[in-house]
Amino acid sequence: VMWRRVVDINDRFLRGITVGQGPEERGMERKTGFDISVASEIMAVLALASDLADMRARLGRMVVAADRRGRPVTADDLGVGGALTVMLKDAIEPTVMQTLEATPVLVHAGPFANIAHGNSSVIA
Repeated sequence: VMWRRVVDINDRFLRGITVGQGPEERGMERKTGFDISVASEIMAVLALASDLADMRARLGRMVVAADRRGRPVTADDLGVGGALTVMLKDAIEPTVMQTLEATPVLVHAGPFANIAHGNSSVIA
């Protein structure tokens, strides 16, 4: 599995961890870590999608793992592209907010997706 775990808190100590140290893991130890939820690839897809169909296609093409031969496995290969889309069907709609100067503004896609792409989102 290529995706790191995600949490909705920023804890620098969780950026690098070792898993598989328990007796039931039988020596399957590996280094991994946590990312912040809003910095995930899914948030990047949400920010770059132009509509629901585009988001569905992008989510389905995400590489989530590699098979035993090292070939990429996508979300659609696992049959979860549609489920990811359903979870985000309302999130794709921008939110109308108000600035301190009482000006309306469209906000969308979370702070890290915004920063990574230099825009609020393609839709907003």
